[in-house]
Amino acid sequence: MALQRTFQYSTLLRIRKRQEDLKAMALAEARRKVRRAQDQRSAIIEEQRRTLDQAGELSLHEFDASDVRRYYQYERHLARLAVSKDAEIRQLEKTADHKRLELEEATKRKRIMEKLKERHSAAFQAYLQKNEQRSLDEAATNYAALGLSPQSVAKARKKEQKKP
Repeated sequence: MALQRTFQYSTLLRIRKRQEDLKAMALAEARRKVRRAQDQRSAIIEEQRRTLDQAGELSLHEFDASDVRRYYQYERHLARLAVSKDAEIRQLEKTADHKRLELEEATKRKRIMEKLKERHSAAFQAYLQKNEQRSLDEAATNYAALGLSPQSVAKARKKEQKKP
């Protein structure tokens, strides 16, 4: 009898672990994209604020109306960019949420395989313990039939080992 039986679904467990790792990497990438888009939106909003400040400063002094108009046109352009970036962020967040759900599902599937492996291992250990107990009971029965105690047999074996 082999001392260790292999888990029959070990390949499937490795596949499920790999799938979980891939889903986790995909979620991390989706979250990085969301963060990058949020940073870009923040930069657009900051540029929009600076543009308005520059237009305001320009209007305090003697100015050319076409220059101020260009500042405001540029500010409106930045506002449209910010709105489109918000829409992109919402879409990326939906994608990230979908990736999170996929990761949760992959994790659940992997946990199922791990539970099966634990149950398999526990059943195999119980089988080994049962066989060991059966052997011990058989030895004890044999000793009892011969009228010997296990301690006296152990002492006799020690004496035999000491003799050259």
